[in-house]
Amino acid sequence: MDRFLIQAIPITGIGGQEDTFWIQILVFLLLGVSWGVYSLVKNKRNELKNQQENLVEEASTHRTRNRWRLQLPRGPILGFDSPDTFGQEKAENGPAQKKSKDLHSGMELLESGFLLSIVNNTEDNDQNDLTMQKLNFNELLRRKKLNQVTSRALKVYAINQGNLYGKDIQCAAMRQLAERTTHRSKHNLLQPAPL
Repeated sequence: MDRFLIQAIPITGIGGQEDTFWIQILVFLLLGVSWGVYSLVKNKRNELKNQQENLVEEASTHRTRNRWRLQLPRGPILGFDSPDTFGQEKAENGPAQKKSKDLHSGMELLESGFLLSIVNNTEDNDQNDLTMQKLNFNELLRRKKLNQVTSRALKVYAINQGNLYGKDIQCAAMRQLAERTTHRSKHNLLQPAPL
């Protein structure tokens, strides 16, 4: 652009007074058009960049939620728990409530029986086994299937000897044991005493 101006200045001296005036107008007109095209391109580029950022934000929330989720037809297939496991989004309590991110993508692919077998096996104290137990316990908690875990295993998680499992798992195990105790005591009160 500067080179153009440097070359345009000597051109203005060629010809008469009237030619010089029109050449100067032409130079200013070209400068104005160039500036307008530059501003237009810059604004369009910024608009496209903003649109792409919005699309990336929208896509990343969908990608996070559906990263490992397969879109299978409705109905139990391959021994999965229920049709709610795949391809359907559960309705939230209201539009004002934000959806939480699924940080355990792929866990919904595991069968409940497998999760229960890992959670119920509390004898292994290997670091990898402990990690698997924690992940599977949290998945059972998310699925609201802690009632299927054995009481013996829940006692281990509730006692949490050596702080192996963390406070969240300990609290959930205590809560489940407390629910079982209250259900059992209500059931015993309703039954007549033996004669």
